[in-house]
Amino acid sequence: MKLYFIPFACSLATRIAIEEAELDAEFVQVLPGGRLPDGRLFTAISPMGYVPAMETVGGLALTEGPAVLTYIADLAAEGVLAPAPYTEERYQMMRWLNFISTELHKSAFAPLMSKAAPEGAKAWARELAAKRLDLLSVHLDGADYLVGSFSVADAYLLSILNWCEHAGVPIADWPVLLGWRTRMRKRPSIARAMGAEMPLLQAA
Repeated sequence: MKLYFIPFACSLATRIAIEEAELDAEFVQVLPGGRLPDGRLFTAISPMGYVPAMETVGGLALTEGPAVLTYIADLAAEGVLAPAPYTEERYQMMRWLNFISTELHKSAFAPLMSKAAPEGAKAWARELAAKRLDLLSVHLDGADYLVGSFSVADAYLLSILNWCEHAGVPIADWPVLLGWRTRMRKRPSIARAMGAEMPLLQAA
């Protein structure tokens, strides 16, 4: 199993999941310019050029964050990264994975961190971000996790909330989310994953 990643991109969620589940994986950093260490273009693996991308145990080139995270959750021991299949909690986890992917990551944070996005797009994205963070703040008030116990959805949300300062999103305006992020960063799997990628981010 091989994970293609960019330090502190959304692929961090997959590294966290691998750490949490204590799975073996090879980590391949996508270099600036979209090249791989062996000189190939990353688009040979991920046609859109997005991380995370994963070469599965069976040799499938798997892309799209929620799909990659679900794959890791299914490799892990039952209950470690996801509720049991066919339960209401499992579908709630899938709901949050898709919410984070479409409503928070792509709709709000992607424009805010894009150098190409005009100011009008960024202003609209800030409004979207605020509404979505309001919803998350209400949901997580008094809760440790998005659904019952720690899941890949929490790993994904943590990875996105790590971008707040860079994106100009004042997370302190949502004390519940700031507190949640602070606690999550102390989780051993998350601390290990962030510790592995921080030197790579600083060297980039």
